[in-house]
Amino acid sequence: MPLDRSELLAAPVPGPVEGVLGDVLHRAAREAPEDLLLSTPATGETWTAEQLLADARAVAGGLLRDLEPGSRVATCLSNGPEPVLLQLGVALAGMTLVPINPRSRPAELEHALRLSGAVRLYAAVDAGGNPVADLAAEAADRLPALREVRRCGAGWRSAIELAEPPDLPVVDPESLAQVQFTSGTTGRAKGVRITHSGMVTTGRAFADRLGPRAGRVWVDPMPLFHTAGNVLGVVGALWARAEHVVLPFAPAPVLQALADRRATLLSAAPTLLDLLASHPDLPDTDLSALEVLFTGGMTVPPAFVDRVETLFGARLSITFGMTETCGAVLQTAPTDPDPIRRQTVGAPLAGTDVRIAGPDGSAVPPGTAGELWVRGARITRGYLDDPAATAEAIDADGWLHTGDLAEMDADGACRVVGRIKDMIKTGGENVSPVEVEEVLVAHPDVAHAAVVGVPDERWGELVVAFVVPAGSRDPSPAELTDHCRDRLSPFKVPRSWRLVDELPMTASAKVQRAELRRRAAAEAR
Repeated sequence: MPLDRSELLAAPVPGPVEGVLGDVLHRAAREAPEDLLLSTPATGETWTAEQLLADARAVAGGLLRDLEPGSRVATCLSNGPEPVLLQLGVALAGMTLVPINPRSRPAELEHALRLSGAVRLYAAVDAGGNPVADLAAEAADRLPALREVRRCGAGWRSAIELAEPPDLPVVDPESLAQVQFTSGTTGRAKGVRITHSGMVTTGRAFADRLGPRAGRVWVDPMPLFHTAGNVLGVVGALWARAEHVVLPFAPAPVLQALADRRATLLSAAPTLLDLLASHPDLPDTDLSALEVLFTGGMTVPPAFVDRVETLFGARLSITFGMTETCGAVLQTAPTDPDPIRRQTVGAPLAGTDVRIAGPDGSAVPPGTAGELWVRGARITRGYLDDPAATAEAIDADGWLHTGDLAEMDADGACRVVGRIKDMIKTGGENVSPVEVEEVLVAHPDVAHAAVVGVPDERWGELVVAFVVPAGSRDPSPAELTDHCRDRLSPFKVPRSWRLVDELPMTASAKVQRAELRRRAAAEAR
């Protein structure tokens, strides 16, 4: 029986909900103290729910020796035990976490620390060759709020002070839990204000959509400085009381962890899944326990869904969201019918209002493209110290205008068809980059594709395609043009082709279209 669309769009969060991250941790320790909740293969360490709560409380106690509730504590760390324990300890101490990409360059790191007003930074000595602790120390004199840089590199206990906590503060669900930074595809990254209620609402709804069987053992190489890792991963796994297997992404260790831990769920961005799918160790890896693959960060074509489900022997769950929505708004369930899993990004998560808005802001009929608007507890409370950007993104009624073009069917499942700013206008006609990209990746010699527009005096814009070949054979522009002409209207067929080894990606696995437009425009001069 079809879902009632009006109920789905304003779906409440079911049952009593823990209001803050500490409540979710206490719930897990209370209901299943001996269950394994965290493991880090790189260090060989594991934590039961009871042990994780004890260590998180000790981290909170150490923080509260020197810092007041409400202080902002930054982390710049690769995946491992440190970012998880600090996230939980900071939350219990009533402080605000500022997770920063450990691959940040000096100007990016200094910008994040200055804007956030962080008073302490826990930084990796070496994050994949990036000496972020040294970079932060060099910038410290220019950052009046930053009092201390803690260097992490010889085990988490060496850098994180532990102490018996005093009475932990009462934390308001609407208080600031994190300041997360947008990917910054254009201009400087903005600080996104995320509340405890937003994180808890999202983590629970996400885990519930995956289903109870998926989360027994959850291998998660998604970055813990981003909502995909520390909201969907940390909070989602805590809610599901799953063993959260945290490790940096590298294909061989991830495949090893899937086999060793008998994983039932793998979280990985599409680009990471693609690397795993082509790795020579995959055919010999025991994936017999794997049931669900979770991915997000970019739209994926039906051919990708078919390929990874066949290779991994598991169902794919796709989510669509952004930092401003704690990482998720829409999500397919592993149990959804094939057409929904292959062709959409699913229905709204519980606690989310969704509107597909026309130019005048009113909802458009099912099957009609419009801007995706979202509203609810998981939506950011705005950008840090940037009221103008906040007002531009969130209207007076609380709707976040995502800038994404989407369609919703009569049952509430959505399909994202592009970005408003990415829409190409050529010869008076609109071209959706996503539509062209889906046609291109259906070509057997194309692994990935991204389509952008470049200015042209005659046509307004010309369609340019960047293509990553699927194997050793490079498809010719003539082949690709013929392939598109058979499947697209003439004005949608790319006029210019670029074969590249890889597409530029943000830290959250989204294609940097602004960079591609810059490259295409430079080459067109």
